[in-house]
Formats: sequence, C-alpha cells, structure tokens
Amino acid sequence: MPLPKESSRPASKVEGAVRVKPGRDRKLRGAYPWVQREEVRSVSEGVTEGALVRVEDSKGEFVGIGTYCRRSRFPVRVLTLEDEPVDEGFFRRRFEQAIECRARLNERTDAIRLAFSESDGLPGLIVDRYSEWLAVQVRTLGMERLRPMWLPALLKAAKPRGIYERSDMEGRREEGLEPHSGPMEGEVPDLVEIREGPLRFSVDVKNGLKTGFYLDQRDNRQSLAEAVAPDESVLDLFCYTGGFSIAAAKSGAQCIGVDIREDAVDLAKQNAERNGVSCEFRKANAFEFLEDLAQESRRFDRVIVDPPAIAKSREKRDSLQWAIWKLVYLALPVLRPGGRILVCSCAYQMSFQDLQEKVRLAANDRQRRLTVEAVSIQPEDHPYLLQFPESLYLKCLWLRSD
Repeated sequence: MPLPKESSRPASKVEGAVRVKPGRDRKLRGAYPWVQREEVRSVSEGVTEGALVRVEDSKGEFVGIGTYCRRSRFPVRVLTLEDEPVDEGFFRRRFEQAIECRARLNERTDAIRLAFSESDGLPGLIVDRYSEWLAVQVRTLGMERLRPMWLPALLKAAKPRGIYERSDMEGRREEGLEPHSGPMEGEVPDLVEIREGPLRFSVDVKNGLKTGFYLDQRDNRQSLAEAVAPDESVLDLFCYTGGFSIAAAKSGAQCIGVDIREDAVDLAKQNAERNGVSCEFRKANAFEFLEDLAQESRRFDRVIVDPPAIAKSREKRDSLQWAIWKLVYLALPVLRPGGRILVCSCAYQMSFQDLQEKVRLAANDRQRRLTVEAVSIQPEDHPYLLQFPESLYLKCLWLRSD
C-alpha cells in the first residue's frame, strides 16, 4: 500500500480509491461507517492524508465515499453510500436532518447534541448546542480538511450567535492533529445558561469536561427527579457541576455532591443557588470520600456512581472495570438496606455485560443482594446506530439493595 502524501489543503474532490478486501464491503453497505487497517487491500497512488476517497469492493465496484487517514486505526470513515458531491450542500442537508430529528426536544431543553458524529452521517464531527451558542469537536483529519464545506453549512443550518471549538481531546494525535480549543466563529461567553425542564444550569463551554455539560444524562436526571422521595438522602459521586444533585434536591431530597475538580464544585454551588435548592458540595476524591463515610457509619437512601470515561481504549479497559468494581464495593456500605444505587459507564469499551459483571462481583464481595430495577442508555440526541455498535457508549444500571 503506497504511503499517502501529507497535505493540509481542503478536501473537496475525490482524490483516488481505497479498495477493501473480499467480503469486507458487506458491512459497509449495511451502514457500518469504518474500514479498519487490516481490511484495506489497496490505495490509489498519490492519495493525501485526510482526502476524500472512493471506497470500492475487492472487484472495484463503488461502495461509498469517505475520508482517508493512513495512520488511523480506521483509515477510512464512510460519509455516504451515494455517488454524490461532498460539498457545502451535502453538509447542510445532514445538519438540517439532524436538527429536524431533534426538534421535539426543544420543548424540554435548549441544550442538545446537534450532531453525533457517525450516528448522524458526520464521522469525526460533534456539535453541541447550548442555548444560542455551539460547541464543536473535530476529531479526525478528514473532517478537519472538510471544514471549509461543513462550517458554512453549520452556520446556515443552526444560525448560532457564536461557536467555540473544543477539539482538545488526545485522540486527535492518532490522526496527526494537535489538541486545540478556541473561538471558531463569533463570540461565546465564559458561562452559558441553559434550561433543562424546570432547571437552569450555567455551562463552562470553554473549559468544562466534554463540551461543558453532561448532556447525555438529561433523561436520567429527569428519571431521578421523578423517583426520589422528599427528604431522601442522596450521595452524588463525580457530581461535576451538580446535575443529578440539583435534580434530586428540586424534588425535596437532601443531597451531597462530590467531585475532585474545584472549578466544578464552585459551579455546582452556583447552579444550586440559581435553582433555589440547598445542596452540599465537596471537593474530594470519590474513592477516599467513600472510605471516610464508611468509618463515620453514615448511610444514604440513594448513591449515584457516574465516573468520567476512565478508559477510552481497549488497552485501558481493565482499569475501568477495576474502578467500577471498587466504587460499587466502597459505595455499598454507605447505602441503606432497601436503598438504590445508580451505576453508569460512559465508555464504549465497557459493555453492558461487563458493567453488570463488575457490579455483581462487588455486591457478592459485600454480601449484598442487588435487584436490577431498570437499565438506560444515552438519550435520542446521542443516537445509537444499530449497525454501529460503537455508538452505544452510555450504559446505566438502576439497582435496589434488598
């Protein structure tokens, strides 16, 4: 396979073809958007890094059009199965379709994931809307080179007051890109206020985790608010800027939120005040905090375990699984008999089966019987494409301690 030339110029025309090995086209035609390294049979001479390419089966028949990056684990990311121009009009249609699919959410919130990468036919691009502003992540070299096409399309389709880029993830290095954040279009305030049902939150779009807020826990925050009873005690681990705590407190619960980030705890306190609720927020390591609570013999009606994505690669999966086991193992002694525990993982690398197994082992080690009351995944603005298992990343177990 010839090595492609480096290039930083915009990708606007198909430069050549990538041919896949026999039989490897079948899943692509079935809407799976990635070609792995070992599936590539040949690449046309002169194809540059990040270029648009024609994807062909082993016989040279057309399969689709995608972007090419030799150094990536997934050298080809398919944009379309149609033989069509990938231009501003192409991206505007994609954005408008994504906006239309999410229209019914507008009654509940003004903060949504507007475009979810491969699940919206936009591999390597994530767009989050916070009120009148957007936060954008560009994850791949192909989408970086296509910026002159998709950026004007996004401006026309979404009509934001400003866009802030949050392409500061380490995964960009695999594509030969440096992590980057900064203004993309217009001006974005340091804090953006959003609404979520009856709640209001300030979001740090420029420096917060992800793009500033855990939009993917919206439905679970609502479910918690509906399930919690007045005066129940709730322990919210990895509380970040207070989403779960404030939702529960609005329903009358007594909440303690714990996070290791001082800026997150400060913003959580501001968010609680904004919503007229009383929550106790502490800066602490969740593991150490649980050990201290056990020594104090303090007990809670509900415990929320929602750690950040500790592992984002297969190699670090064991660390994530250990962390889930350890957190549940430490949380169970502070959970009252009959209490509820919500355990979440936002890493694709941990399957539902893995999550259940680690929670089960922790419960066995504590000799606590746990009943699954419900399971949940990410909300509809983070669509789970059935033909693309990697798009299912958020898994949550709602459990009762008998």
